[in-house]
Amino acid sequence: MPTKTFMNLPREKRLRILRAAKKEFSRVPLDKAVIANIVKEAGIPRGSFYQYFDNVEDLFFHLIHYMYGIDKKKFAKYLKEADNDVYEALKMKFSNTIDKLTIEENRQFRLNIMSAIFNDKSAYDMVVPKIMEPGTEVDLAYFPPEMQKSKNFQNLLNIIKMVGKALLERYLIKADDKEEIKNNYNDYIDFLKFSLNKH
Repeated sequence: MPTKTFMNLPREKRLRILRAAKKEFSRVPLDKAVIANIVKEAGIPRGSFYQYFDNVEDLFFHLIHYMYGIDKKKFAKYLKEADNDVYEALKMKFSNTIDKLTIEENRQFRLNIMSAIFNDKSAYDMVVPKIMEPGTEVDLAYFPPEMQKSKNFQNLLNIIKMVGKALLERYLIKADDKEEIKNNYNDYIDFLKFSLNKH
């Protein structure tokens, strides 16, 4: 993770470095990323990079962690727009994720994340428990307390994550088009909502 030196930088400079990193990690997979490109794009000396991060992998995982934090905040906004209906908020969140992936840079970045995680055992162990799929992760606190107490609640969460991950992968490999993927996700979420409310 980043050093205190990086965390003490002005916010604008930190964001500039993270934007430069995202651009590079969208261009090529992690193992082909070039620090020189990142520091040039960010407008910082190469020596400064090593005052902020141990290596390019360190920056990569910090960037993913940072983006996951933003993603969780966005879910709170969707929840508010959906009048605290978690299921509708999930649909909005997934739809927004798919829309963002129509931009080639975002699509390539997500593919590179998946490649890095699944091709590197240490990366998998470090990253997956926290940010398995930023586009489909759901915070437990967003569900009503009575739902969280249900004996099947953890199964529900697991199913939501599995469905989101599977459909996201289908879109990334261009197996289905955007609207078809969104409709499939919405159908699954409606089915889960109906099934849970029936019991």
